[in-house]
Amino acid sequence: MLVLGAGSGAVAAALEARQTGASVLAVSDRSYFGDESAGALRLAHQRPCDDPLFAALLPADAPHPPSPRHVKHQLEQALLEAGVPFLFYARPVALLRNDEGELCGAVLAGRTSLYGVGFRTVVDATRHGLLARLANIPLPQRRTPAATLEWIVLSPDAPQSEAFATRAAGPPFKITEKDETVDVPAHLLTFPRPEHDDTVAGRAALEHRLRAHLLHPTLWGTAETIPDHATAHLAGNGALADDPLALAVGHCQARPELLLMNSLLPLSAEAVEALDDPAVQVMLGRHVGQAAGALAQQRRAAAGTTDWSRVALDAGGREAAGPFGFVPAFVRPTAGLPTLALDFSHAPLLGDCDVLVAGGGTGGAPAGIAAARAGARTVVLEMQHGLGGVGTMGLIASYWFGNRVGFTRELDERVNLLMGRERKDHNTRWNPNVKDVCYQRALLDAGGSAWLGSFAFGAQREGDRVTGVLVSTPFGSGLLRTGAIVDATGSADVAAAAGAPCRVIDHRHIAVQGTGLAPRRPGAHYRNTDHTFVDDSDLAGVTHAFVNARAKFPAEFDVAPLVDSRERRQIHGDIELSPLDFLAKRTFPDTITTAMSNFDTHGFTIHPVFVAVPPDKKPLFAHVPFRCMLPRGLDGVLVTGLGMSAHRDALPVIRMQADVQNQGYAAGLASARSAADRLPLRQLDMRRLQRDLVELGVLDANVLKHDDSFPLPVDAVAAAVDAGPVDHFHAAVLVAHNEQSLPGLRKLLDADDPAKREGAALLLGLSGQPEAAPVLAAIVADEPWDDGWNFTGMGQFGRSMSRLDGLILALGKTRSPQAVEPVAAKIDALDGSADFSHCRAVSIAAAALADARLSQGLARLLGEPGVQGHAHLESAAVIRTANDDGNETEARNLSLRELLLARGLYLCGDIDGLGRRILETYARDLRGHYARHAQAVLAADDLAELRLAVM
Repeated sequence: MLVLGAGSGAVAAALEARQTGASVLAVSDRSYFGDESAGALRLAHQRPCDDPLFAALLPADAPHPPSPRHVKHQLEQALLEAGVPFLFYARPVALLRNDEGELCGAVLAGRTSLYGVGFRTVVDATRHGLLARLANIPLPQRRTPAATLEWIVLSPDAPQSEAFATRAAGPPFKITEKDETVDVPAHLLTFPRPEHDDTVAGRAALEHRLRAHLLHPTLWGTAETIPDHATAHLAGNGALADDPLALAVGHCQARPELLLMNSLLPLSAEAVEALDDPAVQVMLGRHVGQAAGALAQQRRAAAGTTDWSRVALDAGGREAAGPFGFVPAFVRPTAGLPTLALDFSHAPLLGDCDVLVAGGGTGGAPAGIAAARAGARTVVLEMQHGLGGVGTMGLIASYWFGNRVGFTRELDERVNLLMGRERKDHNTRWNPNVKDVCYQRALLDAGGSAWLGSFAFGAQREGDRVTGVLVSTPFGSGLLRTGAIVDATGSADVAAAAGAPCRVIDHRHIAVQGTGLAPRRPGAHYRNTDHTFVDDSDLAGVTHAFVNARAKFPAEFDVAPLVDSRERRQIHGDIELSPLDFLAKRTFPDTITTAMSNFDTHGFTIHPVFVAVPPDKKPLFAHVPFRCMLPRGLDGVLVTGLGMSAHRDALPVIRMQADVQNQGYAAGLASARSAADRLPLRQLDMRRLQRDLVELGVLDANVLKHDDSFPLPVDAVAAAVDAGPVDHFHAAVLVAHNEQSLPGLRKLLDADDPAKREGAALLLGLSGQPEAAPVLAAIVADEPWDDGWNFTGMGQFGRSMSRLDGLILALGKTRSPQAVEPVAAKIDALDGSADFSHCRAVSIAAAALADARLSQGLARLLGEPGVQGHAHLESAAVIRTANDDGNETEARNLSLRELLLARGLYLCGDIDGLGRRILETYARDLRGHYARHAQAVLAADDLAELRLAVM
């Protein structure tokens, strides 16, 4: 049985069905269950209910309303204890039908990947009846809905406006802060229901307008859910009922295999409002879940096994034709599950626009504003309930460096004005709720539209041009055609779906910047964390991250709805930005922003230049070319932010919010030009675009004179060879001009100066030159282990491996037989307390050398007490040991050490299958990056090539 919906009732239905013996999957399109209570902030006790689940959520004798975190956590715990699997941020976009035309499954979209779920019965508890609409259930209109909309917000002062009426929403919430109890007042805003059409676009525009008009300088937060119900109901079941709990099961059954539990039920308009009562949700869920579970058992007994090769797909409309592209789903190894080859070739048509911005975050919201200001009909899709990304929804409401010019300066002035303060350069923090409203208002004022709670799940492509995006919204899904696309998803979702070559964590390395998922406390606007790794495109991993965060922060009011990941899927663009470009001060003819930051790495680096000279904390400027946003081989789409084409070690310098805001604005302006002039993006007048960006203050006028400064003159490379890798500039010049510098570096192997000899050998070894082996082997043999490095996320600057680690790594890369004995000796000197960087270095070296003596040493080290057993495989087990450290590193350090030692053993020459077994375990890890890396290593065809590629 499949249960779809974000309400408490969906959980109650799943639990009750499980009691019948049915296997159940519950799916929410939010980051939690409980949208009618925790999501809507309707947590004051309303009507009596003796159901144990309800009592756990909203205790009758509680002196004040429970926190949203409490409700969400209790619902998750109930599912975990009952053994009911569940997923967040997924939504049905198509149905599966068997030979008889019966529903036998649903296709779920999670970002741009599709997942099939087979079922005997399904409960549609989605707020607007998504599955019922896909199934074309007859739905006549209900009489006129309520004339007002109600929305709850948190603020120390009651918001006042002519646009809405305000009253207290019940007793205040209570939070404990520094041993003091603080009131968190909740206010109920009542809006006259604005006129709107009942299309997807009309319903989306309604919420955008409401949120854009809420401005209050001390706003602490808003409900994610603005209760608004479907204006239709189920036909053919008699008169409309006045009490949802009085409905018989037959009234809930839309098809033999489909039961409803939402406002499509045959209820009067007044009774529909009762569905927002948590008690009603739970009791109705029990009622429907029991019936659906029993029905599933009956249907399983009566029907044979589904022949999945004969299943047909029904996407609910024929107006728009493909071909449509999707990203292959990332899943963990599971026996017996087939891959379905389905023809997703048609979909409903939702409309047309000039510029579509996928993702309304740090880069997407500015892109939408820029495109709309340029006169383009603009739609911004955003999965969250607000705009601004990590700086608003993610609560990292402060700048860390960034070049605060151009649109960023304008935005800062708007935010400061609305917060009632003057702009000052040192004033780097903001109220995230106010900044969200600034974005919403600026987009609305420019004529653009935000579709909140919506995301791209596929792409339409004609030739090499992306012409449309498949969109999932809370009200339905379909194709939105467009003249140009800004892919601001942060994960290159649209570009990847359209077939652009992309980079994810693979067989080469597991270096990824740490991820935060922030606790939320009203009045505390800035909450920056780094306590895990999350792959944003991994549905199961994202779900686990939210469950773990709510267990991790039990004393907090809530957890932010946005995963604050700092590194994601990236395109391979027309050019790849490298840290060498910044360090060697490269200029480009097509610069569209100049970023400014230091190497805020939140983890460890892999680029050879940083083995030679570790990154430091000094800020530097970095020119970002337009070509980094162009997916190789595709037109019609620009990729901004974390998804752009750049080496992963370059990201810390170019990912700061101030810079991504300006980059997004440039991308929106360029896309509007492309759509208006019907020109491919690569044919835009780049100097014209740059002049406009200079006028806006985004660029300095000097950029107009720039050409590509690479390759550098011969004498500059010769000077770098003579100096050696003594600093970032010289090291970058040497590595960037590898072919020219190698002959000179070889000569330095005989230099009298030990430092020059060592520096030359290090760079030559990293380039795989065997001539460096004698020098490196002598140093490694003579030097005792130095101080290593254990994984650090927040506040990680400087080295992430010791000097000796780097020399060992380089020695291994020479593949010389002279390397084996020194490396073996260093492995033998390690024990179970060994630092991660030491283990990483010997693992990489051993993999490259592939000698049995090294395998024996790695196997011994893996057998040391405490080295194995650190994979995270089940949420229930992980959260039992959760701590409240927002910058926790120990779990990641232990897992990384185990994983890389196992990889080294597997590639060096496995002993008794130990390396493979550990990799197979990590292939199922809930942290998607670990699972991706382990799967990729195990799937590699050419181990000889892989041995040299790993870092």
